[in-house]
Amino acid sequence: MNRLLCCTSLFIIIVLCGSAGLCSTFDERLWEKYAEVGTSSVKNTGGLAGVYLEPGQLGDVSARTPFADIRVMTDMKEEVPYQIVARRPVQRTEELPAQLRNLSRTEQGETWLELLIDRPDARASAVEVITPDADFSRQVQVMGSNDGTSWNTIRKDGVIFDINRGEKLRHTRISFPLASYRQLALKISNGDAQPLTISGVKVLQESDVRGQTYSLYGTTEKPEHNASRQESSIVVRMNTLFPLDRLVIGTAERNFQRSVEVQIKRGTGDWERWAQGTIFNFDTATMHESQLAIDIPEIATREFRLIFKNLDSPPITVANITGEGYRRLLVFKQQAGQKLYLFWGNPLAQPPRYDLAGLVARQNLDELPIVYLGQVRPNTKFAGNNARLPFTERYTYPLSIVVSLAIAGLIFLQYRVFRRVEE
Repeated sequence: MNRLLCCTSLFIIIVLCGSAGLCSTFDERLWEKYAEVGTSSVKNTGGLAGVYLEPGQLGDVSARTPFADIRVMTDMKEEVPYQIVARRPVQRTEELPAQLRNLSRTEQGETWLELLIDRPDARASAVEVITPDADFSRQVQVMGSNDGTSWNTIRKDGVIFDINRGEKLRHTRISFPLASYRQLALKISNGDAQPLTISGVKVLQESDVRGQTYSLYGTTEKPEHNASRQESSIVVRMNTLFPLDRLVIGTAERNFQRSVEVQIKRGTGDWERWAQGTIFNFDTATMHESQLAIDIPEIATREFRLIFKNLDSPPITVANITGEGYRRLLVFKQQAGQKLYLFWGNPLAQPPRYDLAGLVARQNLDELPIVYLGQVRPNTKFAGNNARLPFTERYTYPLSIVVSLAIAGLIFLQYRVFRRVEE
């Protein structure tokens, strides 16, 4: 019986020792690339600093979750906590109290309305027309005045519309540069159409903290047309594999509207719907509005397929397709007197969890010292893809032999025990 316990214990120790490397948080042999973090220019040691993760340096991400394999290490092989923040835009919209006055028609049949803003210090940057009407298009001029008599043009080429051509498209907000006028006026050109039913107008103050973006270029294949389904499709292959948040369609076409479905290719090779959007470009004597970007859930993939719903209209000519993503700022704790290195290139790495999020959330990222990555270098200690496999897969045959011997030994010992009991 003692021999049985000894053999079992020895087997467990062998397995635990062989798999000990799997429990460590960082094994330098599993990461393919690294670059030195240039912190020599930072004077405030001990605080926070940031470094941007750019596709030109970290392109072709390999982790299943983008940036899950990022590790910041000191020259003493100590892991440094970090937090990755996407520099997305932040938009705040405040409705300003305003009174609707003098809703009338001009001699030319235009709708004229005036708005008195109740806050003397307010600065407006948009108006939104509230109307129950549908299927319309109107050019709108926006004017401002301080005395209600002398009017200055703020924007002359605004447009509002409601269009239903298979995909409903409604646009009733007009933006303009911040204006401090106490009174605003809208002049809506009706042409030969009936004046719109105006049930109200919102005066808005928009404050927009612009996001920081990068662009990735793609190579498009020859478009395919499906006359029976009244649609056309085009496949684009991105030149760099990096997270994207938006696709921008480049075209010289004018005066069109298209519903576009964005698809991605899964591991099975099948295309799967990922996003849906509407693009348009209206450029006439009375309309100047365009929207050629499609927002998509963040994804890092090599290929997209875009399906354009043409209905009875001819396909539009696509010149190019560009991907846009929001820049990522890696915020880390500075380490006094130590060099820092950024490691990446481990597809099987899991995202680390640090307690830095609360501290970073209270920081003004624009005031952080920004450092830069040095030259990207291959990790000479990288042990190859096989080293990333679980211990049981790396040493399948030796483990099988050990397990077989252990089982045979246990059977033999059990047989000896039974023999002694019988005797």
